Amino acid sequence: MAAWAVGCVTAAWVAGGMSVPQAHAASVTYQILTNELKAKQDGAEHEVYRFDPAVYVVNQGDDVTLQIRGFKGHDHPVLLEDYNLRTVVHRNQVTTLHFQASLPGFHRLVCTEHLDAQHEGPMEAYLVVIPSKS
Repeated sequence: MAAWAVGCVTAAWVAGGMSVPQAHAASVTYQILTNELKAKQDGAEHEVYRFDPAVYVVNQGDDVTLQIRGFKGHDHPVLLEDYNLRTVVHRNQVTTLHFQASLPGFHRLVCTEHLDAQHEGPMEAYLVVIPSKS
């Protein structure tokens, strides 16, 4: 399923007040690559950086590990907004972000070097935390 479709389905879940039933918090790990797309447009070659995959769905309370492999590009300083987790992903290395998914909602993972089209981005992904039933 395409990343945008996963986001749409999850948005419907959250907006509809539904959540995934869970007896206890799970440990969830995502393997992520830094990637680069190149294309010719109007006679010029353009590059855009991205995270693959770009959507990570977990339940509130889950123990989450994001293992980000620096595959393309050089250094990527990343920020998981709302959780205020920062690190740098280096080429040919795996960088790990580990946290508890305590905040329900949509949270952006962004490379602060590639924030917009003028900086070969946006290089961003989304953590979707499904609210727990309380």
